[in-house]
Formats: sequence, structure tokens, C-alpha cells
Amino acid sequence: MSCCILKIILMKKILFFGSFFLLSFPAFAASFPDVPQDHKNYEAIEYLDEKGIINGYADGTFGPSNLVNRAEALKMIVNALNVKHDGTYDVLFPDVKKEDWFFPYVMGAQKAAVAGGYKDGKFKPGDPVNLAETLKMILSASKVKFPIVSEDIYTDVKKTDWFASYMMYARNHNIILSDDYGAVHPDQSMTRSAFAEVVYRTLIVTGNNEQAFPLDKDWDSYESKTLPFKMKYDSNWFTLTENENEVIFFKPDKEFLQFSPARIYPNSAVVRITLDTNDLNTTKVQYFTNIKSAFPKAKYEEFKFFDLNGLKVIYPNQKTTDLYIYLLSGDVLAIYTQYGDGILAYQLEQFINAMTASLEYKEVKVDQKDYSALLSEIFEGILVENKGMELLNKLPNKQIIETDTLGVGTGPVDYYYSEEVDYTFKYERAADVILDKREGQTSAF
Repeated sequence: MSCCILKIILMKKILFFGSFFLLSFPAFAASFPDVPQDHKNYEAIEYLDEKGIINGYADGTFGPSNLVNRAEALKMIVNALNVKHDGTYDVLFPDVKKEDWFFPYVMGAQKAAVAGGYKDGKFKPGDPVNLAETLKMILSASKVKFPIVSEDIYTDVKKTDWFASYMMYARNHNIILSDDYGAVHPDQSMTRSAFAEVVYRTLIVTGNNEQAFPLDKDWDSYESKTLPFKMKYDSNWFTLTENENEVIFFKPDKEFLQFSPARIYPNSAVVRITLDTNDLNTTKVQYFTNIKSAFPKAKYEEFKFFDLNGLKVIYPNQKTTDLYIYLLSGDVLAIYTQYGDGILAYQLEQFINAMTASLEYKEVKVDQKDYSALLSEIFEGILVENKGMELLNKLPNKQIIETDTLGVGTGPVDYYYSEEVDYTFKYERAADVILDKREGQTSAF
């Protein structure tokens, strides 16, 4: 798992249409009336429309739920990846003739080894394109290096499938995500909006040195009211539980009807965040040394972000990583993460990485109670005999900070201070009277 990036503020259907983070992308106005801004593939469609890669129908609509056929798919891919298609081509497929609008796209793609025909010699341009075919065409046109597949990738994608290497590349770069049961349905026909999403993400990946497509753009942002942090998470996958001293983000294993994060199932994950108030005032070095001593078989990485120090604790072969952030206050923010070893393991790891990477330290703001009415009442009672202690007893957490045993000639005088109202009151015991007040903690009256 990548190191937690901490920002200081004190100082059974495919889910690959989800939310992701892109830097410096413009805010789009809706180009198509049937693709509103809250559409799950809105940004992808707008991006491709702006680039001239896709277009709508004559009536101005996009038809996001319409299926994409093989000819339409190749036109978009050829345009998106700048595949040469302006040459002189022979007719190779009986159903792709020179007068067809899609002829140059199909033949350009065929020559570039992006697409080919079927065993019967036909190309079948009007047939719907499925997910496996889409990935094969778009990734072949991208000229990426495909990984070696040594294990099954999804529950419905085996290592021996002809499309396995395309699926693994897409999985490893967050171009597609599986459903809760580890399936992607490679034979499902692609809608125009789903197809646009795959093209869009592939372009972002290949245009960013093949860095995996970021996951957290439209995730919910959670800010704890009791613990000093905020973090983004996918609320479609993770449930949130707030306890007094702990916040739990839990992805249940739906195949086995998991109901509790107390145990990790094959396809479950949990992120727990809590705060150690470090009452013994243990130094950073002492604190981290203690952790290392407690878990000698773990692997450790110390990291630093601005003025904060962190310790990453990795437990080999357990898919478990802990993060300890030593705060400027001396408290320690602890993040415990774990996920199962099922078919979703790779995907869950990416989710946890994105969550911890979005973590921010946020000072918990304690709501200040309005004591203005109480102060007005006490101020009005100054110099009123036989009323002083009654009024002082209304102060929150009052304490005597000094006593003048000689007083003013009539007996001892006490100085009462309340941190909540930030006032000191001079009180004479004999007459049970408040003599005066001063803002702040002081006996200098």
C-alpha cells in the first residue's frame, strides 16, 4: 500500500462507471440534454465530446443507454488514438464495402492490428461490441505493454481466456472495476455511456505515463466530529460506523452475507481510525520504538510530511497495514487497514490506498457555549451582598486561583476563575459578595 499522504490543516453489473480524481480538468457545461451533470458517466462523455471524439444524434441527444456496434466503436477508438485510416485499402470483409461510412475506420484498424474479422470472414460491423472486445481494441490501439497473466483475474475472467491480458491491464489501471462478487461480465454489450467511460479512462491512463486511473474524484468526503481527521471514501462500497473513539469504514463480503467487521472475510475490507491521546507524553521516538518492539516480525517504514512524523507498519502475507501519525499536539492518529485474500483483493487494496491517500488532519472544533446571558446576570450581581456565592456557583468549572487572607479588612478575599467564560471574579467571603471582575486569569485587581 502506498504511503499515506497527510495534508496538514492546522497548521452483478460493472461498477467501472464510478468516480475518479483528475487534476486540472475544466468544469463542463452539459452538451447533451439526456446526459445531465449527475449522470454517472457525465465527465467522460463531456471530455470526449470536447475532444471531438464522440458526437450526438441529429436531434442533439447522446443516447447514453443505446448499444454501440463494432463500426461505431472503431470510429471512436480510431479518432481517440489517432490510428491512421486515410490510406488506400483493399476490401477484405464482404460486409465492409468501400462505400460504407465506416470503411476507412475498419480497414485502418485492421491494418494497425486493432481489430479483425471473425472465422467466417465477416467483420459484422452492426453487431454490438462487448466489454472484452472493447478492451482489446482500445488497448491495442494504445500500444500499451500487456502483463503476463498467471492467475484468474475475476470470477468470470480466467487466466486462459483470450482476453485475460487486456482485462488484467484494465484492472491494474482502474479502467474497469468488478462488482461486489468479483465479476465484470466480459460478454455484456456496451452502452454508449459505458463505452465512453472506458475510452476516457484509457486516454487518461495513457496520457499520464500509464499511472492507474485515480479512484476518488466523486467519493464522499467524511469529516469526523470527534476525531481529528477527514477522509474520502466510496459510500457505494464502504459503510460508515461512528463510535465515541473510533470510526470504522467497512466493506462487507456480500457473497458470504457478512454483517460485522470483527473478522476479515475473503472479499471484505476494513479501515479503522482512532486517536491515542498519549497520556504518558511519550516522545515520537519512544512511541515508534514501542510499536516496533511489540511487532518485531512486521516491516516498518518511517515517513515525514511537513512537520508530522509517521510510521507505517506492514504485516507480511496478512494484507494488513497500520499507520501511526504523530501529531504536533503529541497525540497519535492511528489508521488500521486490512482486506481479504479473495478475488477482490487487488481491487480492495486500491480502494484502501486511495482512502488513506486522501486523509487529512483536521482539528476537532469544540462548539463554544454561549455564556453571554450568564455573564450578564453575574455582572449585575456585583456588589450585591449575600448573593455572591449563589452567582459564582453558576460558573462552569470555577476554581480559586488565589486567596488574600487579609482581605479588605472584613475577612479573606478569594479570586475565582472559569476557563470556559475566561473571567476572574474577586469575592469577599464575609459579606458573600462579588467585589469585581477581570477578563482572563488574574488576581491583579
